[in-house]
Amino acid sequence: MNKEIFLIEQKPVLALDEFLHQYKNLSKINPIKARKIIKNAMQSKSTHLQDLELRWYKALERNHIDYFVYDDMYYLCELWYCWIKYSRKYLLSIRKNPICKNIFTDSKSIIDLGCGIGYTTACLKQLFPESNIFGTNIKGTKQYKFCKEMSKIYNFQIIPNITEISHQIDLVFASEYFEHILQPIIHLRRIIELLKPKYFIIANSFNTKAIGHFLTYIDFNKTLIPIKYSQTEISKQFNAVLRKAGYVKIQTNLWNNRPSFWKSVN
Repeated sequence: MNKEIFLIEQKPVLALDEFLHQYKNLSKINPIKARKIIKNAMQSKSTHLQDLELRWYKALERNHIDYFVYDDMYYLCELWYCWIKYSRKYLLSIRKNPICKNIFTDSKSIIDLGCGIGYTTACLKQLFPESNIFGTNIKGTKQYKFCKEMSKIYNFQIIPNITEISHQIDLVFASEYFEHILQPIIHLRRIIELLKPKYFIIANSFNTKAIGHFLTYIDFNKTLIPIKYSQTEISKQFNAVLRKAGYVKIQTNLWNNRPSFWKSVN
């Protein structure tokens, strides 16, 4: 993998070749099948990923959370597709936006939550080489194994949990992350408590269906009685928690306000 080339500038077809070559070295995937899955995903026609999504939601109908969908050998194809469709575009927009750039310049420590295949994390390190960059992922998974290799190439730190960090983080980056968590508000409060970030950059997709997304999210009231929120309701509650914690949304003029920027005024 050529680390001299900015990943967000690399032609997707060349980047895909490198990704599949590197992943094949870590797994027993069929690169031809993986390429076909990704190509079909770009056209919303990947039966393999659609079957994984169906399996996920059928399990939820039975009140079961099938986290093993993440262990599918070709799930990383979904992560590649999300990198190209979402995170890469966010970073390209951020790079051109002076308000966004100033926020990053002010951030000496950045964490990429749920860093997937680590491409976003690697890009953050390339764009802001003087910053200390972290990525989180679940230890023991194919994602973590792949990210570990990426972290060696691009000089960022991969950790299994935010509790591994014992200091304040300037900026929390979370692209397509919180919708994969059943209790996202509790998790958000924990992040604020432990990391005390100056900034959040968040791109939530609570109102979409995808592998790992929930239809109903849970919080707890003061007497620990569970409260269930729909996809629409959780978005409102999520933003309310940020405001209550002393964060205000920064206007950046990014298309459709994605990702959203939040700054602590405490």
